[in-house]
Amino acid sequence: MTAADTASGITPLIMPKWGLEMREGTVVDWLVEEGTRIAVGTPIMDVETDKISNAVEAPDAGLLRRRLARAGQTLPVRALLGVLAEPHISEEAIDA
Repeated sequence: MTAADTASGITPLIMPKWGLEMREGTVVDWLVEEGTRIAVGTPIMDVETDKISNAVEAPDAGLLRRRLARAGQTLPVRALLGVLAEPHISEEAIDA
């Protein structure tokens, strides 16, 4: 997914980069379930690095359609963690 996907109603949730030296983060726990409507700034998951533990906030409003990262999973910066998309968007469009 790209930045253009946000305009199409699909928002990728990615591993943030919280500092120049951050290379990866571990998903501690999801704070919302799939199917939950989320507002901008809503904490959606807790992520821990070797230097910080913080909540990842929703960059856009929408419906949490997919949680791709599992609790306990360590992923690189910019890895796809989940997807926000409105109900009218097909699963095929999200897959693409």
